[in-house]
Amino acid sequence: MRIELLIIGDELLTGGTDPYPAAIVSAIKGKGAYVSRITVVPDELDDIVPELQSAQARGVELLLVTGGLGPTLDDVTRHALAKFLGRPLVLDQEAVEWMDEAIMRLHGKRPASSEERLLMAKVPEGAKALRNPNGVASGIEAEADGMKVFCVPGFPREMQAMFEAYVLPLVRSEGLYEKELWVMRRETTMEPLFQRIVSGFKVKVASLPKDTWKHTGNQVIIKGERDEVERAVKAFLEMVERTPDRYEE
Repeated sequence: MRIELLIIGDELLTGGTDPYPAAIVSAIKGKGAYVSRITVVPDELDDIVPELQSAQARGVELLLVTGGLGPTLDDVTRHALAKFLGRPLVLDQEAVEWMDEAIMRLHGKRPASSEERLLMAKVPEGAKALRNPNGVASGIEAEADGMKVFCVPGFPREMQAMFEAYVLPLVRSEGLYEKELWVMRRETTMEPLFQRIVSGFKVKVASLPKDTWKHTGNQVIIKGERDEVERAVKAFLEMVERTPDRYEE
C-alpha cells in the first residue's frame, strides 16, 4: 500500500516550524506499513495541484493532505483539490451544522454568516465532508482513479484526531517489520556489508550515522518481512564480528 503525505503551509518552509508529523508516521509504521514520501509545499494553488497529479501518477493509494483549510486568502487546499478533480466546490449543509456547533462550543454564541466562514464547509462536488472533533473547519475525503485523498487541518490537535478517526483505519498492514541496531563501526566500513545484506536478503538498509559514533555506535535500520529481517540481522552482525573496525582515522 503506497502512502504519502502532502504537507501544506508557507510557515513550514521558514525553518521556524517543524513540518514532520512524527506521530502520524509512527502510527502508520505501527500498523505494518510505511510512508513512501513526505512533501512540503507553500500555500500556492500552482504548487499543490501538480503534487496531487504526481501522487496519482505514482500510484499512491492513500494521500494525506494537511493544512490550508481555513477561511483566509492563503487557505487554498480545497480549491486545489477541486481543480485537481475537475469539479466545483459546493456547500455541504451538514458541515455547516458541524461548524456552527463547534463555534458555539468554543465561543458561546452562534456566528454571523459570511462567505469566509462558509468556505470551511465547502467540498468538491462528489466528495465527502469530514467532521472535525477539535476545531471548526471540516476535512475532506475524495477519490480519484483509486487514490483516496484525505484533507485535514494543519493544527496538530485537529490533524491528529482526524487522522486517527478517518485515515488510520484504512492503513493496511504489509507485514513489514524493522529492527534497529547500534553498531560500533564507522559508516564507511559498513557500506560493503550493507551491499552484501541487500543482495543476499529481501530487505532495505538505512544507515543513520552519528557524530558520537565512537561512544554510542552508528544507527542501522534493517526492514522488510519479519523472518527475512531476522535472518539479515543475524548475518550482518556476524559480518561485523568477523571484520571489526579498529577506529583508524
